[in-house]
Amino acid sequence: MADKIITKVPENYAWEVHNLQAYADKKAALARGEITELELKEFEFKYRENAEQREQRWRREHIMREMERDNAKHYSDFKDNPKGFLSKMADMGRAVSEWWVRRPQKPVPGKGKLVQNSITGAWQQEYRPSKSMNMRAWLDAANQGKVMKHMNPQGKSLDREPTEEEKGISAEMKNERGKKVWQWLLKETDNFGRGWTDPKWGKLYKGEPGRGGHRRKVGKYSIK
Repeated sequence: MADKIITKVPENYAWEVHNLQAYADKKAALARGEITELELKEFEFKYRENAEQREQRWRREHIMREMERDNAKHYSDFKDNPKGFLSKMADMGRAVSEWWVRRPQKPVPGKGKLVQNSITGAWQQEYRPSKSMNMRAWLDAANQGKVMKHMNPQGKSLDREPTEEEKGISAEMKNERGKKVWQWLLKETDNFGRGWTDPKWGKLYKGEPGRGGHRRKVGKYSIK
């Protein structure tokens, strides 16, 4: 039986709350008995996404599920009759994934072979160690830089202190990851409920909440 096509957002589709940090604090306060369930519901209603955002989120998830089902059906048809399916797609002017008809190269070296998913046609490499060894032997080989050669091509010992250059690279990458997480958090929480429009006085503050007294405080502004 064909799947039923849904044309509108189901009533039981959950709403998202944007002010995530404050939402977590409210739920913790409810667990401690400091607020009532009604107060939590009022907070959820106040800071939840609007109807348009909810619909867009549902449509995005719904479309992805539809694409996954269509892809699985197409791959099943392709396996049953490859020539007929390719001819049909060519007549419709649609392309077919080249990985359905040929095997890709291994993404990393090793004895693990590539296995094709029987439902989606996607390829995945099995994990198989180059040779079997017990834990003590593996640690000894790691100290000599003889394991995970695809991640350690220079054969350096894994039991060593990182160099100053490696520490600098690690710190730089950590800062980059932190910036990405912070930008994502600002977007998801709508700048912690402050919005993105500059106020009539002062400037829009994007600093980290919960900074404590050891950092510079936010400037105070008088009404113009």
